[in-house]
Amino acid sequence: MEERMVKTFFIIVNNQASNGLKADVWQNIRTRLDSRKISYIFRKTKQVGNAKSLTKRYVSHLTKEEADETVVIVIGGDGTLTEVLNGIKETPYKHVPLAFIPIGENNGFAQGIGIASNPMTALEQILSATEPVYYDIGEYTETTHQSHGYFFNDFGIGLDAFVISLNTQAHKHKRLQKILNKFHLKFLAYIVSALEALINQESFSATIRIGEKYEFFKHVAFVNVANHPYFDNGIVLSPTANVNDHKLDLLIADNLGFFKFIILAISIYFKKQLKLPYLHHYKSDQIHLIINSLEFGQIDGEEIGNEYFDIFYKTSQYPFWMNISSVSPAKRR
Repeated sequence: MEERMVKTFFIIVNNQASNGLKADVWQNIRTRLDSRKISYIFRKTKQVGNAKSLTKRYVSHLTKEEADETVVIVIGGDGTLTEVLNGIKETPYKHVPLAFIPIGENNGFAQGIGIASNPMTALEQILSATEPVYYDIGEYTETTHQSHGYFFNDFGIGLDAFVISLNTQAHKHKRLQKILNKFHLKFLAYIVSALEALINQESFSATIRIGEKYEFFKHVAFVNVANHPYFDNGIVLSPTANVNDHKLDLLIADNLGFFKFIILAISIYFKKQLKLPYLHHYKSDQIHLIINSLEFGQIDGEEIGNEYFDIFYKTSQYPFWMNISSVSPAKRR
């Protein structure tokens, strides 16, 4: 097969990912690109939402020939990656290949497809690619607010989104997370936050339709639509989700009290949660969800506030400029 020669990388750099702790990563990457005489243009984000607008502006002004020779590289976390995808989707060139160098706190999509955790190793996976490879992404259309978008990881409503809201607003959670992360107890940090959310959140009703079948739930704690297994801090929430099966995994926790939550947490740790009778699991390429109460929502770890939901989910595929197998599994960690 003839190799495709990429003339330009457009690079979005989020130095604030992982609380700015990896700000020197970009300089190391730039030095490597310059040493190999690789053409690139870069933009640094300044705030949330900036990655989307920067990408949309750049890609929109490309000619078709330029778009065919461009790859967009994201250096940041999952939130930045999702912003960039949605920015590209709002241009005339909706399938410009993406590449990802993860430096965020939670790099679920990188884990899901096998991108190396070391930024320089991930760069080599990009530079060794000669053609795009396609992975599933999630797509949603919310009819109540007339919104439409895409996600790589998951779309959560209820408990998981409430946890993200708590962690965003309260510095005490961030301090606790740092302490527990230092001792490699990320899972415990999430459980502590989830317990607080469980105590403060009221259950809600939800209706789902998969195919021609409707299901009704009256005491829901959370709904999560996942594209791959990895959730927050490497937690495997949907163990059967797969970026290559062209389907989304739907989890609904119903009648989740304190003791059931503890059992769920233990089951998630050992990846046995799908055996629990109060955790309902579905897999489909199309899902319709209706929630008629104001609930917290999150998309790829970014909160979207309290909303009513009448939302349709489906899968599509997107090109990535990554040669994952060029790095052994041992070197990806």
